[in-house]
Amino acid sequence: MLHRSLSRRQFLKTTALTGAGLALVACAPAVAPAAEGQPSGGEKKEVRVMLSSWAVNEVPFDQMAQEFNANHGDIEVKIDSSDDTTKLVAQVASGKVDWSGYGIISPFLDIVANVSSGLIQPMDELISVSTEEGATTLMEDMIPSVRADASYEDKLYIIPYSFENITFNWRNDYFGAAGVSEAPRTWDAWYEAASAIKATSGDAELIPTSFVGALWTDAGALIASALEQPYTSEGLLDWMSEEAIAALEFYRKMVAEELTPPHGFDGWFESFQRGKVASVQAQSSRGVWGQNIHGKDKWTTSVIPTMREGTGSGTVYWGNGLGVVNKAPYPQEVVDFYVFAFGPANTNFQKAVIQSGKTPVYNSSYDQIINVEAEFEAYRWMSGMRDDVTNSLPVPRNTFYLIQHNAYAKRIVEFTDDPTMTAEQCAQLIFDDSMAEIEKQQVQ
Repeated sequence: MLHRSLSRRQFLKTTALTGAGLALVACAPAVAPAAEGQPSGGEKKEVRVMLSSWAVNEVPFDQMAQEFNANHGDIEVKIDSSDDTTKLVAQVASGKVDWSGYGIISPFLDIVANVSSGLIQPMDELISVSTEEGATTLMEDMIPSVRADASYEDKLYIIPYSFENITFNWRNDYFGAAGVSEAPRTWDAWYEAASAIKATSGDAELIPTSFVGALWTDAGALIASALEQPYTSEGLLDWMSEEAIAALEFYRKMVAEELTPPHGFDGWFESFQRGKVASVQAQSSRGVWGQNIHGKDKWTTSVIPTMREGTGSGTVYWGNGLGVVNKAPYPQEVVDFYVFAFGPANTNFQKAVIQSGKTPVYNSSYDQIINVEAEFEAYRWMSGMRDDVTNSLPVPRNTFYLIQHNAYAKRIVEFTDDPTMTAEQCAQLIFDDSMAEIEKQQVQ
């Protein structure tokens, strides 16, 4: 379920990387000496970028490489559609690296492991000396909270090309038939809308609302919608807070009254594809998926409901981006490619990202494309996502996500199956399971 609900990449690679990278912790990020690996005579610099295949299929990285190469006669960027992190870690350890760029990196999963293992290096200085159009405005044009998400210890390690935030995606027609004309703004309004859809739809297969079975999309987003500071000083979700307990109680209430699939998410995606889901709390791109399947007039993407009017800390969000490999043969050249390919000046790439359903990371993309051009009117909801994320908190810089997710995924099923388990007991079990695993792995 994690694979489907958060992205199509292999999330467990982070755990593998953390272990494989421990031997590299002593390797400080470094740029290869200028003379090393440089081509001789008329040879071109071969700048290889290891890039997850799902990203290549979604947005035109290959096309951008071709355009960059056509404009830089001494450089040939090659996009390698693979995700062989283990091989890349081994190369960094050996000191002989074939790739200069690496992605896709999602900070809440990867940034701490990638930096602490020495896999990637900071990009601030490389961006500052780039002569590509857009380099001088890239940092200041990036949405500040997205830039913070791409940074670690005050240094930028990732240039994101899009971000995802958790949203409420809903069917206008199903809600309208139940007499609901706008997205619910609170949990109570969400419950009432789902109940109305169940009572009036006449379709036994129609699911009024759904979660998707992952920590950030489900309980994580609920807790963020309830607490001004949803994370403890240790960097965990504040599981033992009154608000987190209330989030679990709300979740089980929705499941118990059959307003969601079993456990809150079982089989949700197949039902979603068949047009049998009236609403889903998930990434913003899921609303665009719904529009592409069922019609642009059918789905609307809105901010998530909050526990009460005005509560919470926005939403959970993260960027999707690329980094520079430590000891890369061509660190400056790969950063120049990033700036050229998906920096703020490349409006064609920004448009492709928007049309793929991913929200762009630069303010100029909203001010000069989404909010201005008529053909992007259907994507103007993204401006609301920008505003929401601007007021949201970056996920803490640690490697705790998968630990918490695994504990949550186990306990939420038990909690929805066992009516005798209290929300306090469920929260305590999630917290205890997480702490036990953190102590066992000595995760920092």
